[in-house]
This record gives sequence, structure tokens and C-alpha cells, in this order.
Amino acid sequence: MRFSHILLQTCFVLSLLAPSTFAVEKSQPPNILFILIDDMGWADLECYGSQFHETPHIDQLAAEGMRFTDFYAAGAVCSPTRAAIQSGQNQARLGITDFIPGHRRPFAPLLVPEVSDHLPTEIVTPAEALKRSGYTTGYFGKWHLGNAQQGPDKQGYDVSVVTNGGHFGDKFRTIPEMDIPDETYLADFLTDQTIGFMKDNQKRPFFAFLSHFAVHIPLHAKE
Repeated sequence: MRFSHILLQTCFVLSLLAPSTFAVEKSQPPNILFILIDDMGWADLECYGSQFHETPHIDQLAAEGMRFTDFYAAGAVCSPTRAAIQSGQNQARLGITDFIPGHRRPFAPLLVPEVSDHLPTEIVTPAEALKRSGYTTGYFGKWHLGNAQQGPDKQGYDVSVVTNGGHFGDKFRTIPEMDIPDETYLADFLTDQTIGFMKDNQKRPFFAFLSHFAVHIPLHAKE
């Protein structure tokens, strides 16, 4: 399946940036902002019927944009889903059928397949495909498809800030290493990094991939 189909079928493709803030020429290709929320189920959103969680901002995006009602997840956990989005392929083809490095239980009655420890670098990602059309590409957040030698900067992303760890500055780390104040909330940090990338590249077509760690456990939030 072509990446254009993947982008259109599996995510919100957001072109909601105010013209007064990010002015572009009419002939310029559309900017793309891809937001991935880790471990969030479809029923967790108010716009899909949740009576417990309050999600007003996402509900607004759904009301002003497009909401999918029939779809399939590539996997039930993070790495397989990420591998499918970055490759356009079924996770079994890549050998990433569980989160990396996998959940081994050697004495269990049934053994799970071994899991590949990274996304193959020869895979053509959406970033690499879009770069051929003149896009500047950026990745911000959780990667979980390999170590620093197989990071987004090796997969077509011009700018990348990968995060690992918890939800606050004293708990999470960045690649490349950055000095983060202890009180920094990870979701705010990643959002600010992405907004900065979009502002820096507002005069050229860009593809920004914002990969939040929230709502993955441990569950931490600001008061």
C-alpha cells in the first residue's frame, strides 16, 4: 500500500494551521501534521462515545475535520503499530509482532515469536517518500523501533528529538541529549518542539510527526 494511502486512512491529516500564523503560497503542497497517541483506545475519546474521559480539544479536531468509524489497528501494542505506520507493511512481515524487545516467558506453555529489535533501515518511511517531493521532515517523541543507530534521523527525518522514560523532566531523556528542567511536562515539551519545527519551516512544505508518550503508563499528569 502506498504511503499516501496509509496517511489518509490511518491518521488525522491536519491542515488546520491559521493562514495568518503560517502563511504559505497557494501552489505549495499541503503541510502534514501526524499525531500519534501511545496506547489510546478508540473508546477513550468523548467524540467516540466515552462518558468518562473529557477530550474537548480532540473532539474539536474531529468536529472540524474527519472522524473514522471503521478501521483496523495494526497491533494492540506500541512497536507493531509504529512499524506499520512507518513501513506501510503488516507487522508480521517485519518480525515486530510485540513491543521491542518482546515479552519473553521461557517457562510458559505457549511461547511467543521472537521479536526483531528494530525497524529495518532499508524500509522506505513516509518521511523518505515525502522528502522526494521536497518536504522537510521532523519527528518528535517516542520512537521504540530501535536504538540510536536505527532512529528517525536514519529513516528520513531531517530533525528528530526522541524521548525515553517518564512524563516529567527528571524522568525522561532525549536523543540528542538536552538539558530539561525537572518540572517540564513531557507532553508540553514535545508539543513545543513540534510547534517550533513548524514555525521554522513555515515557508516550505513540512511533514511533522508528533509521537506522544501519553497516555502510556506510568500515568502522570500535571495537577
